[in-house]
Amino acid sequence: MLHKFLLKIFIILIIPIFLFSDNIPTTPIKLISKEDTTTNKPVEQVIVEDNNQTIEDQINAQKKLVDEIIDNINKEIYLTTLPEKSYYDNEILFLSNRINANNIQNNSLAAKRDELRVAYLKERAAYENTLKEIILAKQEFKNKQYFQELLQNNIKSIQDFKLDEYTLIYETESKNTSKVSTEFTENYIAFYNQKHTQLFILQYLYSNIQKFRASNFLIDEFNLKYMINTIDNIKGISFLSSLTSYHLNFSLGEIAVVLLIILFFRLINRYLLTIIINFISKIFIKKETILEESVLYYLKDAISSPLIYSLYLFSIQISIFILIKDQILINQIMPWINTLYMALLTWAIYATLNNSITIYAQNLLEKYQNVRKEMIVFILKIIKVLLILVVILFLFTQLGIDVKAIAASLGVGGIAIALAAKDTLANFFASLNIMTDNSFSQGDWIKTDDFEGTVVDIRMRTTRIRTFDNAMITVPNSQIANAHILNWSKRIIGRRIKMSIGLTYENKMEDIVNLKNDIFDMLLAHPKIATNKNINISRTKAFEAIKMEDLDGVKNTLLVYVDEFGAFSINILVYCFSRSPVWEDWLDTKEDVMIEIAKLVEKNNCEFAYPTQMIHLKKEGQIEDLS
Repeated sequence: MLHKFLLKIFIILIIPIFLFSDNIPTTPIKLISKEDTTTNKPVEQVIVEDNNQTIEDQINAQKKLVDEIIDNINKEIYLTTLPEKSYYDNEILFLSNRINANNIQNNSLAAKRDELRVAYLKERAAYENTLKEIILAKQEFKNKQYFQELLQNNIKSIQDFKLDEYTLIYETESKNTSKVSTEFTENYIAFYNQKHTQLFILQYLYSNIQKFRASNFLIDEFNLKYMINTIDNIKGISFLSSLTSYHLNFSLGEIAVVLLIILFFRLINRYLLTIIINFISKIFIKKETILEESVLYYLKDAISSPLIYSLYLFSIQISIFILIKDQILINQIMPWINTLYMALLTWAIYATLNNSITIYAQNLLEKYQNVRKEMIVFILKIIKVLLILVVILFLFTQLGIDVKAIAASLGVGGIAIALAAKDTLANFFASLNIMTDNSFSQGDWIKTDDFEGTVVDIRMRTTRIRTFDNAMITVPNSQIANAHILNWSKRIIGRRIKMSIGLTYENKMEDIVNLKNDIFDMLLAHPKIATNKNINISRTKAFEAIKMEDLDGVKNTLLVYVDEFGAFSINILVYCFSRSPVWEDWLDTKEDVMIEIAKLVEKNNCEFAYPTQMIHLKKEGQIEDLS
C-alpha cells in the first residue's frame, strides 16, 4: 500500500516536470499585402503574406521570426538596440497636435490617418517595453506568474483596440490615389500587420515561457496547482472550497498544500540537516585529523541556523505564491524576501569565518608571534559591518533605489555627515592607532590617571576595562589613545622584588657582610629569580636602535648590598626580579625569598632590627639610663 502511495506521489510531482509546452506555429499569420508599402519596420520584421510563398514557407518564416526574438531576449540585445520611450513620445505629441489642427479644419481623413499612426506608435512602444521588461524580469529572477501577467496585459491591450471604424474607411480610401488617402492606407496596413504580428509573437511567448526563462520547478510548478485542484475537487470539500475562495480568496486545497509544504520543510530541518552538514563538511575536510570533530561541531554551529531559517523562508515564499493572487503585492513582498535570503547567506559566511578563526587562530598566534588576537577580532568586526552594508545595498537594489544617486548625495552631504559623526570617526581612527602602536593588548593589566584594570576587548569605538573590584569601564578610544598608560603586562621576564633588611647595631659587621653574601648566593641559585644563569640574553656588537630586552620587558638585575646606617638599624638592600611576571607567581617567589632570608639571618647570628627608642632622664648630679 505504501509503495503505491509513493508511486502516486512520484507521478504527481515528477512527471509534469517534463511536460513543458513547445507550441510551434502551424498556420500563417493573415496579413495584408500591398506593393511598395514603405513603413518603418518594427523589431519583429513584419511578415507580409506573399502569393508566391507556400504555407510551409510562411510557417518557416514565422518560426524563424520567433526564434530570432527569443534569441535576442536571451542575449539581452533589446536593452541596447530598442529606442527609449521618449523617442515615441515626441512623435506622438507632434501627431496629437496635428490631429487637433485637422479636427478644427474638418480634415477628418487626415485626422484618422494620424490617429492610426499614433495607435501604431503606442502599440509598438508598449510591445518593445514588454520585451525589455521580460529581460529585466529575468535579471531579477521574477516568478513565472509575473511573466504570464506581463504578456497577458500586452495581449489584452492589443486586442482591446478595435479597427472596425478604420476598416470601413480603408475599404473606401484604398481605391483613391490622393496623398492623404495613400498615407491613410499605408498607416492602416502597417498598423494591421503590426497588430496581428505582435499578437502572434506575444501569444507564442506566453505559451513558451520556458524558452527564454528556465522553469523553476520548486517555485513555478511543483505541481502545486494540480495538487490544489485535486484536493478542491474531492467530494464534500469542493463546496467549502468554493465558499472560502469567494469570501476569503483562498481555497481549502491551497491551505492543505501550504500546511504540507511547511510540514515537509519541518521534516527536512529535523532529519536531513545533519546529512547536509556532513556532506558540506566533506568538501572542507580533505583528510581525517584530530581537529575533525571540532571542525564538524563549529561548521554545524555556523550554518545550521542560517540553513534552517532559509528553508523556512523558502516554504513561506512558496506559500505566498499560493495564497496571494495580487501580483502587485507579491512584487512588493519579493524584494524583502530576497533581502532576507541575502542576509541569511551573509550570516552563514560570517559565522563560518568566525568559527574557522576559533579553530585555527590559536595555532596562528603560536606560529606568528607578531599577530595580535585583538587585531583578528577587530578585522572580524569590520567584515561584519561590510557584510551588513552589502545586505543594505542589496535591499536598495531590490526596491529599485538608485544606489549611485545615494553615493552622489553622500558626496554633497559628506561634510555634514563628517561633522555629525566626528566623535565616532575619531574613536574609530583611535582604535586603529591602538592596534598599530601596540601600547596594550587584550588581557593586559593597564593603569591610567582615571582607571586601572584588565583590558577586556578593543572595539571599533570603545575599549572595555574590567577593574579589580569587578566593575566594567567603557572608555572611548580617542580618550585612551591620548592618555598616559602604565602597562604592567608588557614584560616577558622580571617582576621586581625590592626590600630593605634592617639589622640591629649590636650585630657584628663581619656577620652582616657574611649575611649579605649568603643572601646574594641564595638569590643567584634560586630557580624563580631571574639571573644571568637562567636567562639567556643574546649579546651583539651590532648597533641597536632599541634594546630588545627593554622592548620585550626582560629584567634580571640582582643587587645585594649593605646600604645604609638607619636610625635604629643597619640596612641591607635586596634588589632582584622574579622570573615570572604573573602577580600570583611573584607573590609566591617573594614569600619564598623572605623565608630563606630569615633562615640566613639566624644562621649568621644576626637579629632583625625593629624601632626602638632610648630615653635619658637627667637628675641633679647624675644621669639615669632608662633604656
